[in-house]
Amino acid sequence: MRVLFDGYWLVDGPPSGRRVVDSFLRTWSAGWPDDELVVAVPRRERDQVAALLSGLPVELRTVRRSPHGVAAMTEMGSLDDVDVVLAQNYTPLRSRAVRATFIHDLMFEEHPEFFTRSERMYFAGMPWSARFADVVLTSTRAEADRIARTRPRLAGKVRPVGLSVPESFAAAVSADPDLGLTPGRFLLCVGRLNARKNVNRLIDALRDHDLVNDDFPLVVVGEPDGLAIARIDPADRRFRFVGGVSDGSLRWLYEQSRLFVFPSLDEGFGLPVVEAAICGAPMVLSDIPAFRELAPDAVFFDPYDTTAIAAAVRAELAGPPSASPEVHVPSWPEVVGRIRSAVAEQIATAG
Repeated sequence: MRVLFDGYWLVDGPPSGRRVVDSFLRTWSAGWPDDELVVAVPRRERDQVAALLSGLPVELRTVRRSPHGVAAMTEMGSLDDVDVVLAQNYTPLRSRAVRATFIHDLMFEEHPEFFTRSERMYFAGMPWSARFADVVLTSTRAEADRIARTRPRLAGKVRPVGLSVPESFAAAVSADPDLGLTPGRFLLCVGRLNARKNVNRLIDALRDHDLVNDDFPLVVVGEPDGLAIARIDPADRRFRFVGGVSDGSLRWLYEQSRLFVFPSLDEGFGLPVVEAAICGAPMVLSDIPAFRELAPDAVFFDPYDTTAIAAAVRAELAGPPSASPEVHVPSWPEVVGRIRSAVAEQIATAG
């Protein structure tokens, strides 16, 4: 099987997205060495991707157009020498190959208020182009249900295949990020800083209920994205916004935090939940379908209610640290095996 991967975001994409594509490639190469892997990348980043994937038996092809959605829809399906095009979010409009598209979420369909007008206009190309896909892949049953609910024409094409912990994070060695934190004396929140991550409401809950102080702060890991949250006074040491950190530093923060709190209003998957669990972090989570699927035995709260958020945090802090809940997540070989089986079925049907 000759497979073209959408590697557009391998260099400049969101950290979680970069790590997921890298894990796809490394797992596929190791598990199915007879398959030929081709990666489509922006022309300007070819050398950087070549260095990133050094040692992997992959062939690089370049695309010229931007943004990503345009390149995926108009260029990535033009190769005549591949059996499958595995795209991210946007589907090639024309291709002789089987088209499989991994849609991470269609959240903008149900919650337009989380996104800017320009984001919503751009994202509209995802479900529109997905009608050209032979199979639509996604991470959770919760997201598969959303795709079917919002776009019934796609219901018969959708397959939840799961996601796992990125290989780079799993292999990272824990390293103190030198932020002046005392192990066991801070709360942790991880995720891109935008409206749906709900960090503002978390801050209000912790501040109003006196659950943080200068020596027991909330540490927020993540970069601004889209409709970003309102930033607080940087002199307020109760809340530490540290931006993006290395995998090793992120492992240390999970491992040493007193409590991981994820107040997101909606998610298609929720990678920080999985990362926190493998690091053994106690956690309290938003009561949303993806989190119920990933960690059914976790402690949940209503993410729209600051009193409920505070009560969940206070209850955990009142006693010794709880064990991290069991998280239901497949291995990368299982995820990639499901994807490969799905596209192999389509190749057989087309043949």
